[in-house]
Amino acid sequence: MSILKKLLYPHDPQTFFSRFWEQDYLHIRRADNPALRELLPALVSVEDLDELLTVTYATGSHRSDALCLTRDGRVLTPGDYLRSTAGQPLVQIDVERVLTLYRHGASITLNRVHEALPAVGGLCDELSAFFGVRVHANAYLTPADAQGFPTHFDTHDVILLQLAGAKSWRVQPPPVQLPTPAMHDHGAAPAGPVTEVPLRSAELLYIPRGFVHQGIATDAASVHLTLGITPYPWSWLLHRVLDELERDDVDFRRTVAPQLGRAALDEERLAETLTMLAARLVDAGRARRALHRQVATVDRTGGVPLRGLLAQLTHAEQVTLTTPVRLKQPVEVDLSRSGDRVMLSFGRTALTLPSFTEAPLRVLCNGAAVCAAQLPAGIDDSGKLVLIKRLIREGLLEFADPLVPA
Repeated sequence: MSILKKLLYPHDPQTFFSRFWEQDYLHIRRADNPALRELLPALVSVEDLDELLTVTYATGSHRSDALCLTRDGRVLTPGDYLRSTAGQPLVQIDVERVLTLYRHGASITLNRVHEALPAVGGLCDELSAFFGVRVHANAYLTPADAQGFPTHFDTHDVILLQLAGAKSWRVQPPPVQLPTPAMHDHGAAPAGPVTEVPLRSAELLYIPRGFVHQGIATDAASVHLTLGITPYPWSWLLHRVLDELERDDVDFRRTVAPQLGRAALDEERLAETLTMLAARLVDAGRARRALHRQVATVDRTGGVPLRGLLAQLTHAEQVTLTTPVRLKQPVEVDLSRSGDRVMLSFGRTALTLPSFTEAPLRVLCNGAAVCAAQLPAGIDDSGKLVLIKRLIREGLLEFADPLVPA
């Protein structure tokens, strides 16, 4: 089961996209999805965030926007908790000062925690591969009875995962439908009724971009993870197609007219030219290429996660007949036979193997943990080990259990 299905249960992804995506908020209570009680703590814990802040951020230099502090709906000045801020890309964080401000009611935002926490990074990688766009994660720690950010809306869709405590959210319909980043400061006032959404630990809240929201912690400290899903609207696709046409088609590079004021008066010529150019813009081939380029910017590894591959390359020779391995997730595999050869494709990798490896390959690719000794007959023990070691090096398989160095 994909991570998205696990998060959205009891709704399946198809229902989510037809009923809620870009349309309405969705609150999944822990009573409706009990698996969140185990899934979220395994993803990230308060202790993980504590170590990130008090150990990692307490030493060395870090990006100036690695964290942010807010209180009572106001963003605090970075100078209140950074030791150096004068336009420097890397700064030192005064963690003691951060904790003091937290004790006095300030909320802590840890930005881009997917870059520092492996499990969160894996989650974002899997969701990025599914959506075809960037998915990032921020962590928010809010003291009891405190408000962090002011009432606002985001220009990307968000999924909130409540890790500890509870937060009371006020959600309103969007003042502008499906805003893009360029529309963040549109000036329109929130409109429509306010809905109160109590979000408790091990619960999920999806808020579409544009929906106005505000969160206040209850009588206990609140910790939640926000997954931000970057939009890719039709306008962006058309911009990419237009960029390609500008490069390839000279008619798109011609000036509208020597005198722009007079061009607007020649309505017939203006309409004819726009019709001609618009017809060339409707090009499914160019649109497909633009979409493929977009997906490639996200899926730089061809769908095969790189995390952990260096360690696997280092330890591959330690595999024995009883070493359990499993298919890496979320790798998609295509296995087919052609004559006396078997074609195995995953990500950007395509392997051609002898036909006698087909039965073992089907067992290895079904997702369950298995060791070489359990593979079907037709290949001897040394051949089974050679096959497994190669697939580990290629990034298709991983160790099912932590490997003790020899």
